Amino acid sequence: MKDIILLPKNRFTWALLAFQGGFVNMGGLLTLHMFVSHITGFSSLFSLAITSGEWIKAIYFLLVPLFFLVGAFFSSLFTEQRKKKQQQPVYIQILSTLAFIFVLISVLGHNQYFGDFGEPFENIRDFILLSLLAFSCGSQNAIFTHYSNSIIRTTHLTGLTTDLGIGLAKVWISKDVKEKQINRIRIDLILSFIVGSLLGALIYPKLKFAAFIFPALTSLMVGLRLYYTRLNDRDLSLKTDG
Repeated sequence: MKDIILLPKNRFTWALLAFQGGFVNMGGLLTLHMFVSHITGFSSLFSLAITSGEWIKAIYFLLVPLFFLVGAFFSSLFTEQRKKKQQQPVYIQILSTLAFIFVLISVLGHNQYFGDFGEPFENIRDFILLSLLAFSCGSQNAIFTHYSNSIIRTTHLTGLTTDLGIGLAKVWISKDVKEKQINRIRIDLILSFIVGSLLGALIYPKLKFAAFIFPALTSLMVGLRLYYTRLNDRDLSLKTDG
């Protein structure tokens, strides 16, 4: 599987997903004033809410990582089932679900279900939005992380940057050619995430909730691209065997 991950034709797909991770993370920051593509800070937010006596918020912050976990579990079910059968994974179902979630957020947000864009995090409607974003990011992050042996991480930079540092040391010491290829992908992912964040910072203030249409389209495009690539590879394999 690792060799498939490293194919040049797939680098654009991984970069596009990292771009989406940065874009959605910026959307969460500008919409709810919170990062949504990772769950590192929610233990701190939970602790601050407890010490401030904001018990309802504390419960919200405690539950958000659960939705990230459920998202990761949801997408891993599909990949693990096929891995057990020694089959290549199929991602169209997962990415179509993500597209639906982003469209739903866009439509509901445009119709004021989530209140005003950029309002402070206060009530249950903000928690629902935060949970939807956490679920989608957990699901996206798990799609390829497990199957690629953690080479592909597309929703946050912490582990990716650590991996790059380790990879650079391996190349420096052992001149590992494959590790050099992996490092190039890691750099692609980091830069794409940054570009996604930058464009998100420019687009969300103008389009507000409607901007979530962009990650919906990206999810659908990646899902279809991977689906038809798999079909073409299977057809080519059948012709070769024949």
